[in-house]
Amino acid sequence: ENWDKTYRAVDAVNEAQEGKSYHIVGGNAGTVSPMGWTFQGGLAGTKGGRMYGFGVDQILQLEMVLPNGQHVKFGPTKWEDATSEGFIVPRTTSVSGVCRSNLNEQDEDQWLWSSCLEDVGINFDDLWFAVCGGGGGTWGVVTSISLQLHEGVEDIAHYPAPLKCNIAHPVFPLYD
Repeated sequence: ENWDKTYRAVDAVNEAQEGKSYHIVGGNAGTVSPMGWTFQGGLAGTKGGRMYGFGVDQILQLEMVLPNGQHVKFGPTKWEDATSEGFIVPRTTSVSGVCRSNLNEQDEDQWLWSSCLEDVGINFDDLWFAVCGGGGGTWGVVTSISLQLHEGVEDIAHYPAPLKCNIAHPVFPLYD
């Protein structure tokens, strides 16, 4: 996937609904992968980034294969209000996860997810903050991310405006 496909999917959902619109905070180049963008800085190409944060702030759930071979899904399950500190999104206080129990099954529809065995020793709180703060691929192979949609705000572009180049100064893009 890339941002172009992601923006088109969000746009299709918005067009199909009456009275609701959603915004996804994402990159400025349609050819960039949301996964790479998320973990390598994640500066937004729209004003939504200033409102809702960086790429890692948009993650709701991660799916990874860890160095020990465990295939896991995990994400925040408890939060606290942080508006008194100037944040508009809640602060994560607890992260939970599950392990895939049928690793030999190839059909994703048949995968079974359950509590991880205690002897595996996965601390999902530590893993969450390590992955979101230190690069996704550093701690295992990230196979999937679920990103947050925000309710649309009228003055936010749902995807970056096309660039026009000024012939006299081609390095300075102009926006409509």
